[in-house]
Amino acid sequence: MVYSKIVSTAIKISHLTQLNTYVVVKDGDLVYHDEKVSIPAYMPGAKQKDVLEFYYKMKKTNQVYTYINPWGLSYLGYSFLEEGDFYAIIIGPYFEVIPDVYGLVLQYNLTMQESADLRSILEKVNVVTTEQLSSYEAVLQQFEAMKEAETNPLVIYSKEKKGRNKNRDAKVDNEADLVTRRYRIEKDFMHAVENGNKEEALKLISSDNTLFSFSERFPNQPLRRVKNLNIVLNTLLRSAARNSHVPAILIHRISERFSFDIENGENIAVLRTIQDDMIREYCDLVKSNSLRNYSQMIQQVTEHVMSYYDQEIDKAELAALSHTHPGNLSRRFKKETGMTITEYQQELRISQAKHLLRTESLPVNEIAWIVGYKDASYFGRVFKKVTGYSPSVYRENDV
Repeated sequence: MVYSKIVSTAIKISHLTQLNTYVVVKDGDLVYHDEKVSIPAYMPGAKQKDVLEFYYKMKKTNQVYTYINPWGLSYLGYSFLEEGDFYAIIIGPYFEVIPDVYGLVLQYNLTMQESADLRSILEKVNVVTTEQLSSYEAVLQQFEAMKEAETNPLVIYSKEKKGRNKNRDAKVDNEADLVTRRYRIEKDFMHAVENGNKEEALKLISSDNTLFSFSERFPNQPLRRVKNLNIVLNTLLRSAARNSHVPAILIHRISERFSFDIENGENIAVLRTIQDDMIREYCDLVKSNSLRNYSQMIQQVTEHVMSYYDQEIDKAELAALSHTHPGNLSRRFKKETGMTITEYQQELRISQAKHLLRTESLPVNEIAWIVGYKDASYFGRVFKKVTGYSPSVYRENDV
């Protein structure tokens, strides 16, 4: 019965915080654990080592503790006594500041595969604000009260008069007609985006199109309404790009960027600009990156190279994924794309490096590492051969 209440409360906290949640009892026994993020073996704290070390360092009961490991992964814990046994509920890991991945890779001499894996893992770890942290601490402090609380909400039903209402029926008919028109336009809009036709797409759905303003939604919260509409539009555009066989990794990047911009939009004018920018950029993405004219094999290979452009590519392994011979794969790839797999990967790396040089203030050697070059000097030579400029000159002159 005691375990049941403790675990039930831990599950509630897991839902509230969306962090890994552990309940530990004497001798480091895990009564409950829900892991949303797994720590790889080469990182400190793997296999719940952080959790157990944290538990053994807790001494007082009814106390909230914070634990930070050498890589900046943080945990919150609350300790309490239950029937004479010392328990702790621990949540984490999370970050209070965005980690310096490049610094960690250099400090711990990680391989390219480990560094790629590290970036993937760290992207899944929540970065929490001071306000969120304070809320989590308050929730843990109330653990015992939550454990004893019974929740039986009363259900209240609204009452509606029966019988037909002509005005209401007319309104329903008008709404049905409006919905039909909207879906017809939406279908044409999707077709325009799938073909990269941004002029047509903007003509059908743009920020000044009142047909899609949905002013009846959140009438007292116009900013939230426009944000929600942009979120829906981002989803539609993502689907249209995928229908045109644009690689998923490219769609994900643009979608994540716009999701961030939408949530951080401070006024309606900015959000309307974002709406039109999304339509233009997704159409350009389709026009430049659609793989619809490639065979299924080359589509698959191209998507794989795009996803792992910053890592060493094993052509034999790539051929095995495509159920073909490496020689045949190389010939087919060259025939359909006009480039070798190595040339294509290099083009992706240099393209990303150019973007980072234009938009970020990172050191050149860090940019080289991000795009997959261990040797910054070699990266500089490749970059100059492709662009005609050294990375530093490219950045200074905004070529």
